[in-house]
Amino acid sequence: MKPAKPTPLVWINGFPGSGKLTVTKFIAQLNPDTLILDNHTLIDPVEAKFPPLHPDYLKERHLYRQAILKKHVYDEATIDKLVIFTGMYLKSQVQCMAGVAYAILDFQSDNELGRDVATEYKDAAHESGRPFLPVYLVCDVDANLERVSTLERIDSGTKKLTNAQLVKHLRGKCDLFRFDDCPGLELDTTNAPPLEIASKILDFVENSRSSF
Repeated sequence: MKPAKPTPLVWINGFPGSGKLTVTKFIAQLNPDTLILDNHTLIDPVEAKFPPLHPDYLKERHLYRQAILKKHVYDEATIDKLVIFTGMYLKSQVQCMAGVAYAILDFQSDNELGRDVATEYKDAAHESGRPFLPVYLVCDVDANLERVSTLERIDSGTKKLTNAQLVKHLRGKCDLFRFDDCPGLELDTTNAPPLEIASKILDFVENSRSSF
């Protein structure tokens, strides 16, 4: 039997409230053979043992992240699945930590830690033979602040950031990390429906397959 062709690993980076998880849910509807690993999948198990300011927190985050990559990215049993990761690291004195084919949703800021974490995903894709496809979701400030403070988000049962003033502060202090050594896709979610954004990401995935 011919080995399965590796599918891309999609890493989605955007500020909290930019629509990362919502968009990936639509991607999964359009392409059921998709695995979504959102930021809470990567963070909550670690925070159950260590608070974010604990000296072992970042080390445990790294170890758990590597275990997830090994299980879902390197494993030949899932090499033909589209994978999505979501997460968050905020460049601020407030340490808010969080990270289709295979996709990663993320907010990584443009500092040393943000670059190092993001590069782990790119390295995992390359070492497993997958194309690495970064996607950047952006939206204007007013839409962003309105989204993070909705009742639906507050009552979601997750640890999503819901403090609009904190998001406003972070947007003023942080730059969104972007890879400068591999092509990516930037999409503005301010007025575009999530289904439209999801379709554009899948088009990006399909175009990458034809050139891989």
